[in-house]
Amino acid sequence: MIRVGIIGATGFTGHELIKILNRHPQVTLEIITTTAHAGKSISDLYPDLLGVDLTLELYSVDEMVRRKVDLVFLAVHHGAAMDFVPDLLNNGIKVVDLSADFRFEDPTVYAKAYDTHRYPELCKQAVYGLPEWFRRSIRKANLIGNPGCYVTASLLPLIPLKDVISEVLIDAKSGVSGAGKKLDDAFLSTQVMNNFKAYAIARHRHQPEIETYAGLPIEFVPHLLPISRGILATLYFKSDESLKVLRARLVKAYADEPFVHVIDRDPEIRMVSGTNHCCMNIYPASHEGRFMIVSVIDNLLKGASGQAVQNMNLMLGFPEEMGLDLVSVYP
Repeated sequence: MIRVGIIGATGFTGHELIKILNRHPQVTLEIITTTAHAGKSISDLYPDLLGVDLTLELYSVDEMVRRKVDLVFLAVHHGAAMDFVPDLLNNGIKVVDLSADFRFEDPTVYAKAYDTHRYPELCKQAVYGLPEWFRRSIRKANLIGNPGCYVTASLLPLIPLKDVISEVLIDAKSGVSGAGKKLDDAFLSTQVMNNFKAYAIARHRHQPEIETYAGLPIEFVPHLLPISRGILATLYFKSDESLKVLRARLVKAYADEPFVHVIDRDPEIRMVSGTNHCCMNIYPASHEGRFMIVSVIDNLLKGASGQAVQNMNLMLGFPEEMGLDLVSVYP
């Protein structure tokens, strides 16, 4: 059995990691840490984890070493996550970082989207954790930068087509859990329910991440949906190729992938809610030479914790799907 820990276990992504790892057949969840709830049982914070015998602790790298932890998930905010990494790596502990801190090989790109990186030498060591496209490097990695949720929903359709498309616009909508568990009036139910809005237009920090790995200039407009979870991204673009050729490229790219599906019906969030799957379909637009793709994922799973476990499986030599046989929540 492999021993793992979660740093920042009380947020939404930490919660989802606990649910997945608690049922993983090759993993013992050894340590879950917090800054505010040490000594409490995780079920005191999340009643759905009743029966999960785990007590929240304060972080200590010495304790991680003493308890022989093999891999740690960082489920804390960008800017804070990077400070844990040097000590963990120096003690032989692999890291999957769910923040943005190690998603960019070039720290200057990170600095433009976020802030100055304090460990730029580690950026080149990190591997971008989109398994469908970086699987070989992930298997050899000690440090993974787990992609963002908007980015995952956008890159999975974009990458197979990136050399034959142009003028890309991404119109993406996310459930409110994508904002995390922070206290902010903008995310109160009274502000979100019965409302729908765009935000951070032409300045969202996920745009540079999408452009970096798609190798394309894009326009990106995020929206906040009045639902708890899920992302639906609509991609608009121009191409000289036919619909048949574009669809064939997508089908070929994902024919053997366990979690990505090119379907022949309209993708809906409820298809993937509660799972690590992505569903997409491609359509002709009303004007010749223009096309659209609709892509859906669960922002907390394929867009965060599920993908993080997918990366862990690759890093540790387990079957990629292990522990991720999750069934969608419907209705």
